[in-house]
Amino acid sequence: MSGEPKKVDRRSFLYVGLGAVALVAIGAAAYIAMNPPVVTQTVTTATTVPTTSVVTTTTATTVTTATTTTTATTVTTTTGVQKPKLTVLYMSTYAPAINDWLTARTLVWAAKRGVDVEVSTASYMEIKPKILTGVETGNPPDLVFGGGDLVALLAEDPKARHIEPIDDVYKELGEDDIIEKLMKWYTIDGKRFAIDLALHANQLHLIKSFVTEVGRKPEELVTWDDYIEFAREVKRRHPDMYPLGFTLGKCYDGTETWYLTWWPHGGEMCTGRSSTAVKFDSPESRENLQRIIDWYNAGLINPQMLQADEMLNNNAYLTKSAAFIIEGPTPYYAAVTRNPELAGDTILKAPPKGPKGQFTWGSQWPLYTFSASKNKDLAKDLIIFIMKDKAEYKKMILSGLMAVGPTYKSVTDELVKDPNVGRLYQVYKDILPIVTFYSYPLNEPTKAMDTVQANYLVADLFSMTLIDKKDVDTAVRTVGDQIKQIFKQTYGQ
Repeated sequence: MSGEPKKVDRRSFLYVGLGAVALVAIGAAAYIAMNPPVVTQTVTTATTVPTTSVVTTTTATTVTTATTTTTATTVTTTTGVQKPKLTVLYMSTYAPAINDWLTARTLVWAAKRGVDVEVSTASYMEIKPKILTGVETGNPPDLVFGGGDLVALLAEDPKARHIEPIDDVYKELGEDDIIEKLMKWYTIDGKRFAIDLALHANQLHLIKSFVTEVGRKPEELVTWDDYIEFAREVKRRHPDMYPLGFTLGKCYDGTETWYLTWWPHGGEMCTGRSSTAVKFDSPESRENLQRIIDWYNAGLINPQMLQADEMLNNNAYLTKSAAFIIEGPTPYYAAVTRNPELAGDTILKAPPKGPKGQFTWGSQWPLYTFSASKNKDLAKDLIIFIMKDKAEYKKMILSGLMAVGPTYKSVTDELVKDPNVGRLYQVYKDILPIVTFYSYPLNEPTKAMDTVQANYLVADLFSMTLIDKKDVDTAVRTVGDQIKQIFKQTYGQ
């Protein structure tokens, strides 16, 4: 490909609509190691072949973006006995071992219960329109993993409540051992509608060699001011480098860039469920947007980061074309599995502090079932089977190599004591108190905020100012008005 900077396509900023995604079926290779009983079983399997496309930045740094080619096959064995069939839709994660474990556990459960099961996967961006299409047509999957920012959207309105409460699942699993804030994310009208398989909590990936090069020590970097000055020092030594690996595109990571810089400087989204409770249009929002624009104009952020591409910040870390990123530790997982030298040169830390405190983002990884499902009880039983055996559950967490942390307090404590990985899971445990929900400071699930987040509205600020060249005041006011309108349409006030 050309060494020219890649032009940002405005079409890449459009949110994927309903029905735009073809569901790709997968299965579990791990199941072939089992000795299953004779039951009717339909398993859709897939062979995923990683390929690589190469994008050359303005500094001739080679960046890879992962794509996949999927070949699906269906294998069916029958005994002639009609059995219930469970349809399962799982989000594909950046740690394939987690998906392998989840699918294998699903098939073990199916064999034990004598149930047919159809397992399909979709990426985190594909899964949302797939779920919404199923709900609209009255044919949702029986069980879903993923689409966390749809739970309140589909469960808050009691007159249109599409998700089934799972309080009985929590009771069976032992809710006293589940991290409280993760339960709060899914509690509406006193009922719980989902449970997190695990927590994908953002951590700062700091490359030690850059810190040493500029004569600093990692422990000296604490505040946002510290890290930005560090980035400027790296830039002075490497003029062609973009030290801040921050995504600015219309995608999850683009919104995370906003929240992680906004909250510590006093940014607030909403305090209640009405348009008057929306606090977005504020001096703090204008100051934060100008702050990020200044970093961009100073050459600290790569212009390619304006693309709606979740892999750009990961690649900035993996190629050492950024000095640090803030991300759930899947890039660290990739370094451990593909580049141990980089993993050894990495420190995982809590994100920087600001004048108003320290915060981090926690991505939702929920399991839930639907009111329209004919197999709700089976779906709940499967959730319990997936999560109740804590020894098996711990294997899943460890298979992700820090990509995610446990939902259970007890498993977290066990991992902290592990002589091999304890120091890494101590970081996870330490940041749990600062994991923040996108409705902050309300910190409750709301249908309106799910709509805002599912459409990545706050990330529009970057394209408005850096591509369309609108002024900061106009951009903040426009997005603020859109958020208020969503709240008004949702709650009538």
